Amino acid sequence: MYWDLSSLQRQRDFLNSAITVLQLAQRRLKTNVEKNKRPNTSYSLISSGRSVRVCKLFLLNTLGISERTLRTVVEAKTNIDSNGVAPIDKRGRHENHKKTCSEVQESVRIHINSISRIESHYLRANTNREFIDGGLSIADLHRDYKRIRELENKEAATYDSYFRTFNTEFNISFFTPKKDQCDVCEQYKNAVGEDKEKLESNYTEHCRQKLLSRMEKKTDIELSRNRDSNEIVAIYDLQAVMPVPVGESSSFYYKSKLNCFNLTVTDIKEDQTYCYFWHEAMGSRGATEIGSCILKYLRQLAVNHPGSNITFYTDNCGGQQKNRFIFSLYLYAVKTLAVNKITHKFLIRGHTQNEGDTAHSIIEKAIKKAKKSGAIYVPDQYVQIIRSAKKKGNQFIVEELNFDDFYDVKKLTDEIELNTFKDVEGNTIKTSDIRAIEFRKDNDAVYRYKLKYDDNWIEAEIKKKSQRSTSQRITRDIRDIIVTPVYNSRRDIPVKKKNDLKELLQKNIIPRYYSTFYDSIF
Repeated sequence: MYWDLSSLQRQRDFLNSAITVLQLAQRRLKTNVEKNKRPNTSYSLISSGRSVRVCKLFLLNTLGISERTLRTVVEAKTNIDSNGVAPIDKRGRHENHKKTCSEVQESVRIHINSISRIESHYLRANTNREFIDGGLSIADLHRDYKRIRELENKEAATYDSYFRTFNTEFNISFFTPKKDQCDVCEQYKNAVGEDKEKLESNYTEHCRQKLLSRMEKKTDIELSRNRDSNEIVAIYDLQAVMPVPVGESSSFYYKSKLNCFNLTVTDIKEDQTYCYFWHEAMGSRGATEIGSCILKYLRQLAVNHPGSNITFYTDNCGGQQKNRFIFSLYLYAVKTLAVNKITHKFLIRGHTQNEGDTAHSIIEKAIKKAKKSGAIYVPDQYVQIIRSAKKKGNQFIVEELNFDDFYDVKKLTDEIELNTFKDVEGNTIKTSDIRAIEFRKDNDAVYRYKLKYDDNWIEAEIKKKSQRSTSQRITRDIRDIIVTPVYNSRRDIPVKKKNDLKELLQKNIIPRYYSTFYDSIF
């Protein structure tokens, strides 16, 4: 309890309450005494709601404090002028503080603002915190700052001042790729009393669905591994952003970088992971790009395993795969390819650990190892690292994507006009609540979805009802739709990023050997 108190002042108050000044009945008077003897004191601790007297040594050992700490409080307690009040903590309560001049303080802010930010792959929709590359520490940043100030022949702020500014004036964290913690579990774990009771029902159901999702995935995987089965289970996930250039040079740290993306599709039946790799000059990382990669995978799968029933497992990212664009793509694929059924099951949020994470871990370890040998300057280096990352079993198959490899999935969605508004009973469909969704080749009228793993399937009409008459409505067969590229040329990268990369090339920090690649994206 003593060490749980928030400040030294509160700890002194605790000790003060444990000390009792003894009032002696009589004392022998002495002459020629320069200093009066202080009163005796006794000590006590609270046990089971009652005060228990203890000796001084017991008190010191129980609280784990020094005799000096106790003596400070005893002297104040027995001092007539203090009225038995614990001494006030006077540390820092003076006007003789060393102040950093405003110009130096501003130079710290300018330096911190010059550090290139990166976007969190997992938390970008839920936080205002900014992230910077985790390759350096605050001490490293301060050393760089101090070196710059010395070159300018100007005074530099101390490390303490730099550290304080970094942590109090900025909402910045060093980026480390990791999965989100489960909001429901964390909220329940931190709740107490009545708040916990209110969350009990929701938490119990959440845990039940978590177990059901894992059991269902295990069952699906076991079925797909049967040689005679036409069931295929695939797990796909977008890996955390991989920037270039990266290396030991501190110059990289303060410059914007080119983002590279890698979508992994792990086919459980074939024990094979396919990697679809591109950089931001070729495409973004939304539903268009994710859908294009999945359509490429489905086309290859339809050739290798015609007539299959495919089950996808992913997390619940609404901007990438849990949306009407991807659902429309599934409907298009099942109607135009040699695929009998496509089912997509979404793992419970916060508990989305899957086989795709293993692939990402292998790749990230290989990248970390490669960086020890030298910097990574261009996306092609990532491709080579990924291809050779897996040492046992089937190596990763990497497909590098160009801008014209991405299809206009949103235009396809508009042409298909998939109904994602009402089910056959007239209930509103909330996409974010869907736990599983299924499209079949042999059913042109409805598709099915679930809100819980142990619920019955709910049917919804594929085509949304139109207010126009049948004679006025033009119905287009999905099989006649042709997907078209979404980009006609390379995408422009932000001006600041372009200027930063050009500067690194001009200074030969990025070797001019790689200028051909960078010139192609400027």
